[in-house]
Amino acid sequence: MIRGSGFGTAIFSEYTPASTLANIFFEVALCNLLGKPVIIVKTKDAKAPSDFVRTEWVTYTTGKGAQLKKEFAGSVDAIIELAKYYDTLGDIAMEAEEIDLELAYERYKQSMLITNSTASKRKIKKILSRLSDLSDPSSSLKPARSRLRKSVAEFCKLLP
Repeated sequence: MIRGSGFGTAIFSEYTPASTLANIFFEVALCNLLGKPVIIVKTKDAKAPSDFVRTEWVTYTTGKGAQLKKEFAGSVDAIIELAKYYDTLGDIAMEAEEIDLELAYERYKQSMLITNSTASKRKIKKILSRLSDLSDPSSSLKPARSRLRKSVAEFCKLLP
């Protein structure tokens, strides 16, 4: 599920059991490994694991729900800006002298997963069309290119 998501959200408090906290931060680490941004929400008194002490948090204080909502919305807005950045990186990969279809696909996919962007979906389908076009002189179907075509095709099947 993490691999297919655009970003993650982790929520914990001082009452979260250590075993649950370990699982939460294992999933945060997976998100980081897969390049997924994560919004971490914790209560004021919750202690963060030592590896995350310099991490930015959205802190919840009882009775300050409006502040939590504002800070969380700001974090989501920052992730949406990140999606625009990913889309731009995909465009750069497609416009390069040596087009990198795999990099473009990964960047458009990340953008689409975050924002459900119609433009990013269209660009992913264009990549699939290019990978499937046997008349394209750059489309010698080496195993890596064939795997990429299959990955893109499977992803496109999941799109609404």
